[in-house]
Amino acid sequence: MSSLFKTAGGATAKGRDWASEAERRSAPVVIRLQAGLFLRYRAATGARETDSFQRDAKTWALFEHAVLPELERFTFFDKERETFVDPGAALGEGMFHLWTVTDLGLDQEGPPNTLNAIEELAQFLCAVYQTKPIDDRQPRNWFGLGAKR
Repeated sequence: MSSLFKTAGGATAKGRDWASEAERRSAPVVIRLQAGLFLRYRAATGARETDSFQRDAKTWALFEHAVLPELERFTFFDKERETFVDPGAALGEGMFHLWTVTDLGLDQEGPPNTLNAIEELAQFLCAVYQTKPIDDRQPRNWFGLGAKR
């Protein structure tokens, strides 16, 4: 498993213990979003959290294709326009922010790493939109069985 979730001492370089924070349905939405985005991106690309994150056209297309299924597990409500936004539109706006933000990874030398990019995208989406996970659990009857038979 990635060192994003398991590191020596249980915390990342920023001091967070992702293993305990990314628990299903109990973690804050931004943490769940960060963990899901990273896992989808890593599955599609094999990238580790310390790999450099290039902001070019190839990475844009790969990133968009890799993380969109994770964003479809959330709802995005635009507080200003008082309407729900399609996950693809929210991703487009988030990626534009990610590609144009100038202070991404300033504390490092060289290009930002994957973890910085994922965290920035998740924080941006949660700041701009009221973000909530979609509850995809099946309704259950009194016996604990699925509603459909």
